[in-house]
Parts: sequence; C-alpha cells; structure tokens
Amino acid sequence: MSLPSTDPVSAYAVEVVAGAVPAGKYHRLACERHLRDMRRAGTEDFPFVFNLARAERLFRFASRLKHYKGEWAGRPITLEPWQQFLLGSVIGWVHQDTGLRRFRTAFIQIPRKNGKSLIAAVVLLYLTFFDGEQGAEGYAIATKREQAKIVFNDAKKMVQSSGLARRIQVLVSNLHRDDTASKLVPLGADHDSTDGLNPNVVVADEIHAMRDRGMLDVMETATGARRQPLIYGITTFGDDPVSVWGDQNDYANKILEGVLVDESFFTFTTHADVGDDWTLPTTAAKANPNYGISVNPQDLASKVLKAQGIPSAAATYKQKHLNLLVNTTAPCLSVDGWRAGQSLGSRDAFEAALLGESCWVGIDLASKIDLCAMSLVFPPTKDRPTWKIIQRLWTPEDTLKDRAHRDRAPYDIWVDEGWLRTTPGTRIDHNVLIEELRLLRTKFQIQLIGFDPWHADKVIDDLKKEPWISAPDDSVLEVPQTYAGMSSACLRIQADILAGEVDAGGCPVTAWSVSNTAGQNDGKDNLLFVKKKSRGRIDPVIAMTMGLALWLKHATPTAPNYDLFVFGG
Repeated sequence: MSLPSTDPVSAYAVEVVAGAVPAGKYHRLACERHLRDMRRAGTEDFPFVFNLARAERLFRFASRLKHYKGEWAGRPITLEPWQQFLLGSVIGWVHQDTGLRRFRTAFIQIPRKNGKSLIAAVVLLYLTFFDGEQGAEGYAIATKREQAKIVFNDAKKMVQSSGLARRIQVLVSNLHRDDTASKLVPLGADHDSTDGLNPNVVVADEIHAMRDRGMLDVMETATGARRQPLIYGITTFGDDPVSVWGDQNDYANKILEGVLVDESFFTFTTHADVGDDWTLPTTAAKANPNYGISVNPQDLASKVLKAQGIPSAAATYKQKHLNLLVNTTAPCLSVDGWRAGQSLGSRDAFEAALLGESCWVGIDLASKIDLCAMSLVFPPTKDRPTWKIIQRLWTPEDTLKDRAHRDRAPYDIWVDEGWLRTTPGTRIDHNVLIEELRLLRTKFQIQLIGFDPWHADKVIDDLKKEPWISAPDDSVLEVPQTYAGMSSACLRIQADILAGEVDAGGCPVTAWSVSNTAGQNDGKDNLLFVKKKSRGRIDPVIAMTMGLALWLKHATPTAPNYDLFVFGG
C-alpha cells in the first residue's frame, strides 16, 4: 500500500508490518488492522476515515507540554513513533459523515517505565479541556483514589510546568477551566459516590488490579449523554485470566485476530512472544517500545540476571517487563489454522454441498441457561481432505443481552446472521434438538449420535423413542468427557485445525469457541478440552469433538457400516 510520508501513523504501521520495528504478534496485528482500515476507509461497509489533521492537532498539543521530572524535566514532550501511532489512531479515526471519533474504548498494554501514564495524562488533558466539548468532565480512575492520582498528578504537573495554569485552575484534587466549565478529577473505586457523573474522557489506570468491573461499568453507563466519549485504559499484564483485565485482554486479542468485530474498540499491546528467549536484550527491546529512552537497558539486564536464579523474580520480570502471561492456561487451538480452513460463500451453499453425505453427530447440552451445541461432523473423503462441520447452536432469548455483555460476545449479531438460534424464555427447551434432528436426517446420512451424559438422561430417552431411530441402544451413545472418551478426538482436531483442515463454513460462534478453548494434559500425552479452564464458552468445540470421537471409535475399516437412517426416508 502506498502511503503519504506525511502520515506518521500509517508510516509506523508499515514499518512494523514490514519487520523494520521488532514487534510481538498483537503489536503487529494492531498495525495490520490500521493499514487494512486505511484501504477500506469511507466505504459502504466501513464509514470511517483517518483524519490526519485531527491527529496532528493532538501531536502539537503534546509538543507544547513539558516533562516535569527526571533527566527530561523542563524539556518539551517529543512523541516517539509508537506514541504517534497510538494517539493518532485513537484521535484520528472519525466517522465520514458526522466527524465524531470512531473509537469509544482504548485498551493499552505497555510494560513498566515506557511512559504510558504520561501519555494517558496528555489524552486526559486534551479531551477534557481542548476537545471543544462544553462542560467536559475528565476522570482518572483506579481501584484506589491514590492510584488514580498518579495519572491525575502527571496532568496537574504538566499544566503547572507548561504555562497552561493561565487557563486551567489548579487545585489539590481538581483541575478546572472556567470558560468551558470543564473539570478533571481523580476517582477510586473506594470513592463515596459516583452519582451524577457525565464523563467525556476516562483514564482507567492499572486495569489488572481491578477486582471487579463496577467502576468501569459506572463510567461506561455515564458516558451515554456524550457525543464521542472515550474510556482509555492502561495497564501492564495481569496474572489472572479470569478477571477484569483478563476479560479485556481476551476481548482485545479476539478483535485483532478477527474472531470478533468491534469498530469502536482500539487496542495496542507491546509484548514478547511466547517462544522468545526472555533473557535476551532483543526480547526486552521487542516488548518495550521506549527501550533505550525511558527504559534503561542496564536496569533490565540486572533484573534478568537476578531472575535467572529466582523463579518468582523470573515470573515478575516476564509479566511486568515483557507483558507475558505466566502460570496460566493458554488456548490450545490455533486461531490462524481455524481461519485458514474456513470456506467462503453462503451458509446455505455450504450445507447444500454436503447433502446426502454421511455424518456423525455430537451434542453438548451444557447448561440450559447458556448455550447448547449440536455438530454434524463430516469426515474427509477421497476427494475432500478437510473435515466439514455443520453447527446448530441455541441460546435462551430472554437473557440474550445480559449474557452477551457478560461473555463479551455479540450474540445478538450472531442471531441476526442466523449462526445462533434462540428459544423462548430464560432456558433452552431441549426438544428443539430432537425437532432439528428430524429435519436433518432427511438431508444427511446420520450414522451415530453422541451425547455428553451429564444432564442428558431425559433427552437421550426421548430421542431413543423417536420412530426413525432404528437401533436406539446402538445409535444414540454416551461420549464420556474423560481422557479415555475424548483424548484421541481432542488430539486429532487440534492437529487438523492447526493444519487448516477443519471447515465450519465460517461460523463465527465456533471461531470464538476455538479461540476460547484451553486444554489439560495428564502427563501421558493425552489431551482434554476443559471448560473450567477456558476463556469463555467452548460448547461448539466440545460438540464437534464428540462427533469426531464417534467416528474414530466406530468408523474403522473393520467396523460395521452404520447407515442407520436412510437419506430422505
């Protein structure tokens, strides 16, 4: 892509993608996202454009501010290329018709000592006092008010050291501009009251330390009256994937991987990759964009030397200086491999191409209040080397919005697109599965049906009574969720997804489920997908793995031909 040299935001993205700037996976994906958006800017499906003038206005504002401590005290702030990319992206992307900012949330993960609090203070000052918003309210928030004061005090000191005190009144815990009736205040989750807030910008500091979403939810709700509010979160990596930070990090990664789409969410993470040698200076430089500037290489080298002899120090170094997850369960299925395996075209055409073929059915009833999955698994053939998966997924209609918010998943969009079906009420009526199977057996040669036996007794009994089931006890089978019952199938589907040989017709719910799935090993090379360790729902993956488990066990060359249900019968 040819880009003007006057656009430092895109120029930085080009350098990262080209490998001229060392970058981890999600750092690179953020830059790829920007360049991809530049190519489709102003189209019918993407009504946003990059306004360089907006970004440059913020750059000029930052250059008039001064450092107030350390060796740079008294010197103007000079934005590094990565900082221009970050700030320019957040401010420069606007709607082509309204001119309002595209991004309403920014989630920034930078290791310690890279100046993320200073840059956050610049954003806080600019959007509170110089965004053209009358009565603007800016807030620095954190778990404790004292933590929130870190970014607030950065903003306060910059006002005092840069001549802005002539326009902005400086109080102990309040910055105020009379002519625009704007104010900037630090707040903690321990604050007495958050009633009556109407923020234009919120900087949330150290999200990894937040015990719950209470403060963030209050702020997100309070921004409703603003035209273009921004929640700007900054943090180093946390150590608990089941946390506020874990949810944000997981959601951000899924956007960059293309698993989820949220055009209002910007994310930028600098980090080392899992396979990197964490002791090398090149790895430290890759994760720390201000390496050699505000990050002292000798300081990190001494930390590495200490960490090599103390396991706890090694974990701290990896987490806080390399933005690596430590002592956690990582997803065990390849999102890239999954994406590579998906066919293009309509869902109807995908299913029509499989008419009359043999399939094995896996059903995960899971919970009646969340998600229910049924997978038709079509094994590879002589003419087709890939697995084909037809998914049928259900969820309760009445609780859809609440669970979409809880799971950070666009259930409503998936319902509108036909990938996810709803049943009336707050619980899934499992009879819909039997009704759907009655239809599907007229289209495909269903060989066997497998259930997770947990909570499935009634459905199994009802299904076995169906007149079209010719041999109930031999055709409707339990598939235990144990190493013995599932390991071979888990290993096979893991390998075939990695190779790009599993195709669910582009089902986004299954893609999300794949990105959530975590595994557990027993030390004997056995693998089991585990819901309790996974980041979000994995029911579609469990269902298709059960279907594959049936095929592995029963479709051997010496096994009988399980053509139990006649196509079209």
